[in-house]
Amino acid sequence: MTKEELAWEIARGLIETGVEGGYDSISCSTAGDYPSIGCSQWEGGRANDLLERIPGGGHFAYRTYSDLYLSGEMGALSALIDSPEGQAAQLQKLAEDSEDYVEELFHVLDDARCIIYAGVWCPTSTSVVCRFIGNRAEWGYDVDDLAELYELFRDGYARAAGCEEYWQGYRNRAIRTYEYVTALDLSRYGVPAFEG
Repeated sequence: MTKEELAWEIARGLIETGVEGGYDSISCSTAGDYPSIGCSQWEGGRANDLLERIPGGGHFAYRTYSDLYLSGEMGALSALIDSPEGQAAQLQKLAEDSEDYVEELFHVLDDARCIIYAGVWCPTSTSVVCRFIGNRAEWGYDVDDLAELYELFRDGYARAAGCEEYWQGYRNRAIRTYEYVTALDLSRYGVPAFEG
């Protein structure tokens, strides 16, 4: 599969699994007083870029979470990013982001399904995901075996990422992503059906 094909499948995976949120998701960033928005929880400059791609989105760009909340405009922002134009902009931005993920994942993975699986984790931190996989490969794990890669993420990613308090959420993400990727029909790319 090409970088673009893999990126498209990662983008679809993020949307289909909902592991980062829905199109209309808005929350306050854990890093500061700014919103995390959409199906990839874009923040800061990335969120502003997304908003500027949507007609009328400039009104919400460069604003704090508190300002949006206190002004009573959260509902309007949610409706905007969930609109057909908002969804199209998110899918386009997600595919662009995913090309960057694939570029990095090519350094640690060869198998198409494993790249898609790991790509769905990349919004958490591409560098942490690649380091996690690279370290396990050095330790002798077969990271190009989807079942083994899934078990590594399910049982160890929260600890490796320093987020042990979220272990159950990461475990659920691992399971949901594995179910999604194993069911993917990639035959149009010449990738055989998954045999687990």
